[in-house]
Amino acid sequence: MGIDRAQEKPPLKTPDELRARIIAALRPLLTRTIQVWRTPLSTLSPLAGDLRTLLSSDERDRADKFRFPEHRNAFIAGRAWLRMILGAYCKCLPENLCFTYGAQGKPAIDQAASRASRTVSFNVSHSAKSLQIALAAEGSLGIDVEDLSREFDLDGLVAECLTDVEAQGLSRLSFAQRRNAFLRYWVHKEAFLKCIGTGFSVSPKEVHVTFNDSGHSEMRCSNPLADAVLFGRSLEAEPGHLAALAAGDSEYTLQSISL
Repeated sequence: MGIDRAQEKPPLKTPDELRARIIAALRPLLTRTIQVWRTPLSTLSPLAGDLRTLLSSDERDRADKFRFPEHRNAFIAGRAWLRMILGAYCKCLPENLCFTYGAQGKPAIDQAASRASRTVSFNVSHSAKSLQIALAAEGSLGIDVEDLSREFDLDGLVAECLTDVEAQGLSRLSFAQRRNAFLRYWVHKEAFLKCIGTGFSVSPKEVHVTFNDSGHSEMRCSNPLADAVLFGRSLEAEPGHLAALAAGDSEYTLQSISL
């Protein structure tokens, strides 16, 4: 799996402490290597007031639209953390990073506008409590993290999001088993859609997921807009969460870094 820094760490009190912790965790981002950085949002949210200055004006506008302070602080802290990590790898100031956005909103680094020495591929996902960032030197990435405790209409989503073959495999399970099995499919399907950049303009029901004995997946899509074969892996996650990664390559070194 690679490197995991999940040991107990003291609470962060300042952005400088956060920056120092990121620098200490940096590892070379090599070819055919994918890094997954993860942290509880509770680690970052208390610093939101100080981290706000790292955001662009449009990001600050987005933050101000959140109704509840905890959601606003989570957005600010998560976006600043992403900028600090990307800035460290691209050798530019976090506040100078500029992004371009695909048709469905998938971000990428604008290297020239950011005055960066390089660019990297990345994708971000978060739940109410957990944040994960996938990074690679090249290629497209998709990542998704889901909270197992959240409420949802299981039967409705199985019918809406799973293929007939996938749904049939869940039919003999208990409710709790069906719920966890559905979420396992879900995180891989959403990682697929984020990787190819279509978002939910392509239905999850059109993404066909096959798991092997190791828990890795192969994903294909019947929609011509998402004509790709991608490979998924389940990821380490905060307690009570599931997470998955999708990439076009099945053979790479995975490094897990916990803040």
